[in-house]
Amino acid sequence: TPADVAAFKAQLEEEGRFIAERGPSARRSEIKASGDFHLLLASVAGNVILQRFMEELVARSSLVIALYGRSGISSCGHNEHLQILDALENGNAERASALMLHHIDHIEADLDLRVRSGPALRQALES
Repeated sequence: TPADVAAFKAQLEEEGRFIAERGPSARRSEIKASGDFHLLLASVAGNVILQRFMEELVARSSLVIALYGRSGISSCGHNEHLQILDALENGNAERASALMLHHIDHIEADLDLRVRSGPALRQALES
């Protein structure tokens, strides 16, 4: 609906503000805003089960991205969100689905899950 599109655009505008910022606080804010995009998508779908699943998934994946993401704040996820919204707004479900799969692959490829010494969980959450 037009109201849904307006909500997505407002959310993506907020997400975009964090792209130019640097530092741990900006990274946390960008990760949260990115997660909020996914939660809004689940909410708009109107599927309560999907919404609960996404809440759990976003909570866990945000932590994994904060700890193991190789890139700092990246506009790639934001640009992908913009493309997904464009496809949805134009009623192109097939393109939106393909973009979502690419987005998931991109996020996964950015993770460095090798065992390494690095910040403890507490440090990652506090910085």
